[in-house]
Amino acid sequence: MVGDKPTTSDALDYLKIVKKTYQDKLEVYMSFLEVMKDFKAQRTDTYGVILRVKELLKGEKELLLGFNMFLPKGFEITIEGDQTLPDVDFDKAISYMKKIKTRFQGNNMHAYICFLDILNMYKKEKKNIIEIYDEVAVLFRDHQDLLAEFAHFLPRYR
Repeated sequence: MVGDKPTTSDALDYLKIVKKTYQDKLEVYMSFLEVMKDFKAQRTDTYGVILRVKELLKGEKELLLGFNMFLPKGFEITIEGDQTLPDVDFDKAISYMKKIKTRFQGNNMHAYICFLDILNMYKKEKKNIIEIYDEVAVLFRDHQDLLAEFAHFLPRYR
């Protein structure tokens, strides 16, 4: 964890602050709780939590920075340069695409085609980055290495 390990009291205090901040938008608070439940039930990973929390708490700098106390070291959220795309090495991207195509060749080619369709939906701005990540997470649920590598191509978390 960043700094000392947070206590249950820290988590409850943070939830109270989120609830108070969104007292007029209770759906944001409820969505935040859902994100935490999904993480606890292992339906989403750290990258997914960060994407969803950043979207939910957008514009609330102190809440976003305060969430860092619950994140593992190396996953800290910063505000500066928040929406910049990572520097993507073209060769790494091509290598990644070849890895996916090889992994899903033959009868599993459907997964590769689905992945391309998902990326196309993002390119056409029909889905946001959270929806894209969630769909790829389902598609690659049995291939955590591919999902982790995919996260390196997403907008920066740090």
